Amino acid sequence: MKTKIFFFDLDGTLLNSNKQITPDTYAALCEWHDAGNLIAINSGRPLISILKVIDELKLSAFMPYAVAFNGALIYSVKDKKTIIKKGISLNDVADIYSAARSLSLHCHSYNDNAILTPAVNDEIRYYTRVVKLPVDVLERFPEGINDPPCKMLCIDLTESDKLDKMTDLINSGEFSTGRAAGPARLYAMRSNSRYLEIIPSDAGKGTAVRELAAYLGIDEGGTLAAGDEENDLSMIEAAGCGVAMCNGNKDIFASADIITVKNNDHDGLAPIIRQHIHKI
Repeated sequence: MKTKIFFFDLDGTLLNSNKQITPDTYAALCEWHDAGNLIAINSGRPLISILKVIDELKLSAFMPYAVAFNGALIYSVKDKKTIIKKGISLNDVADIYSAARSLSLHCHSYNDNAILTPAVNDEIRYYTRVVKLPVDVLERFPEGINDPPCKMLCIDLTESDKLDKMTDLINSGEFSTGRAAGPARLYAMRSNSRYLEIIPSDAGKGTAVRELAAYLGIDEGGTLAAGDEENDLSMIEAAGCGVAMCNGNKDIFASADIITVKNNDHDGLAPIIRQHIHKI
């Protein structure tokens, strides 16, 4: 049998509401791995956060790959090696932050070890309830960001239309201050109703599926991907078998090959994993 690789989103997909992997889903992952197949965590989270989840939930036994920042960084856990890394130019970082401020939106970024933010506020406190990382305050943000970050994140806890406006600005390029930026270099999409993810346009979870599969010599038919939100759409479309969680955003259902019968709190992925262990 040819080796296959399954790409999993974390929140709302592989993890339940308590941010754990249920016992039967973990058992299914063991069966998948024991059959010689591979696993990749494909998340919007920073790499350091994904690695913590892998360690805490004993996923390191599967020698997984970690795809962070919505596909902007691909990392081999086994080899402790970055395979691919893509960044947002520092000029674009400044333009993104300026556009966010014009809409009174919180906006932060990352380095390899921490969240980089202009202030500790309600948005940061909300975000770090799940993504438990150190926070570095840059009082003259975005000054102090020295390397092109893989991602920037805008947060609107009021769930108003501000994130929609920011999405339109980024994806149309209208945020740029006199430079030809925009859609050629950046892409914005929602990961839930309160978060807007901004990444290089040549990144994305779907692009990462294709890039890592090519790196490993696995053809499209040997790739599977499961997710629940808008930022998972590209990987569901890119994989040979795309799985949408029934508890997820209904806008992604039409693009999926499979919609789970049960949700992420009731082992929705376990039967899907088992069905495809030996399937050609």
